[in-house]
Amino acid sequence: MQLNTEERERLVQQITRFVSNNDLLEKLNAKLNEFNPFEVLKVTHHEIRHSNVLSWLLHPKESHFMGDYFLKKIISEVLCGDVVRKNHSLQITDILVNDFHDAEVFREWRNIDLVIISKKNSFVLFIENKVHAGLASHQLEKYLETIKQTFPTMKHIVPVFLTLNSDEAPHDEYYSLSHSQILNILKLALEMYKDRMSNKIYDFIYYYIRTLEDLTMQDEQLIALCSEIYKQHKEAIDAIVKYGMVLNSSLHQAVEKLKENNNLDIIDSTQDNRFFKNDKELWFIPTFLAKNLPSLIRKWKSPFPVAYFFVREEKKLRLILEVGPIQDGQIRLQLLNEIVKHNSQLFSAKSSALTNVNGTFTRIRHSSIDITDWNDIDYLSERINDFLVNDFKYDEVNKVLMDILQNYDSSKIGQQI
Repeated sequence: MQLNTEERERLVQQITRFVSNNDLLEKLNAKLNEFNPFEVLKVTHHEIRHSNVLSWLLHPKESHFMGDYFLKKIISEVLCGDVVRKNHSLQITDILVNDFHDAEVFREWRNIDLVIISKKNSFVLFIENKVHAGLASHQLEKYLETIKQTFPTMKHIVPVFLTLNSDEAPHDEYYSLSHSQILNILKLALEMYKDRMSNKIYDFIYYYIRTLEDLTMQDEQLIALCSEIYKQHKEAIDAIVKYGMVLNSSLHQAVEKLKENNNLDIIDSTQDNRFFKNDKELWFIPTFLAKNLPSLIRKWKSPFPVAYFFVREEKKLRLILEVGPIQDGQIRLQLLNEIVKHNSQLFSAKSSALTNVNGTFTRIRHSSIDITDWNDIDYLSERINDFLVNDFKYDEVNKVLMDILQNYDSSKIGQQI
């Protein structure tokens, strides 16, 4: 859309007003430039540095004065996830009542990022940590076999695939864990044990929490400040994003083009800021489905219990459909089973997910396409449209979801779940 002279001048004035004598912008700048030793040392996006910090936090006898609390909370969080085949018989209650102070933590043991061993509990947990880097072929299978062969008498082996956003592990015996989950556990742990810590230890963990908030985009103060700035200067910021961030927002622009051409009728962060969006992900829900879905009580990247999201990778675009964190585990299981069992050709989930009352999010459909040029918006929008129609069967999936929701007993879920 071309701007006439009057519109262009007005927009220039809006942008000038936005950058001149803007107290909120100065606060944002100060916030972004707050001292953080992890930022100074450039370790935010390096897996090995995160693994070093986690090794220290997970070791019960280290100087953090939390004992085995953090380790037990991480194990419990992991066991809430889903796997097809377990290598243990543990329940979460076993973790809570047992003593793990004998646990030893090893870094880069036979190329495995983290290995935690508790002989007292006949327990081994090992973590493959991937912040951004890709996963080598058969890497997870190799690590699991190494652990099994080295510790044949251990009753409980728990393999964990740690990623930024709890990506599903490409191996059905691995649990998924995210840095967001670690962040939430660490915040609680710091609050509980702050009186036992020295100032130096407290500050170190505090700065690591800030690093995780930045990495996972969960800094609540920063989010609130950005929201207020955007509210007051929406037109100027939209113009800056549109004209100055073209390359970084090509996925979003392609989706907007599909929306403008009536090829995609959805609600995303443009209409509802409760939907998550960054330069790698875009979360959304078809408009007509949103009208038949209750709102979530628990915080997620979508305000609804069922949501789609695009994931941009270097040479691929993925589309994923998930069922999210419904507060009542039984209601979540009922809805998940209703969807998956209604049409097993369109929807699928791990068998363990269909019985896990503590589940939080479950992928029920996903697919991907190759992208050769992320800068060509016309090509990208055409590619996405073709992908939705021919590969993902987007309209068919939504029709089936709509039928399920309309026939589902709405009294089970109400207005909020």
